[in-house]
Amino acid sequence: MCTINYYCRIHLYSMSTEIPWERSRQEFRPVDMSVSCTGRMQFIAQTSNGITFPLEAPVGMGGEGKVPNPIQYLIGSLGGCVGVKILLALSYNGIAPDELRIGIHATLIETMPSYFDHVHLTITIRAEANDAMLNGIIDQTLTRLCPIAAMFAECGNVTAEHHIIRN
Repeated sequence: MCTINYYCRIHLYSMSTEIPWERSRQEFRPVDMSVSCTGRMQFIAQTSNGITFPLEAPVGMGGEGKVPNPIQYLIGSLGGCVGVKILLALSYNGIAPDELRIGIHATLIETMPSYFDHVHLTITIRAEANDAMLNGIIDQTLTRLCPIAAMFAECGNVTAEHHIIRN
């Protein structure tokens, strides 16, 4: 198990802006989406290509707790983005893990405007991989490759640990 403080790394290292993936895998296009209220603190979000998904206010703000609220989607998006980038990097190293799980614990400050002051990821993979390689992949993912992780690091501390379960 390895714990790394990525927030400090972002500010201490000068990072290359070159991304090792072909242009088609890079995410520089604008994002367009519309969100419409469907009543009773419930909403439908629609992407520019027609994909829709529900969201609602947290239960304490009038939501019913039946679908994710915006904060839950944000945290889920972080996990999804980190997962995609890790899987791509592993595939470039010839590794296809049998399992990848990302546990996320995030805390918000209790003053307004509220923001995440600490986000911790626990990344577990089942694969024949070594710690140093996975450490480097996670470091690159959180500091350079995942725009969502980079946004979190702008206002708080992002840390991670990983566990490898060898087959």
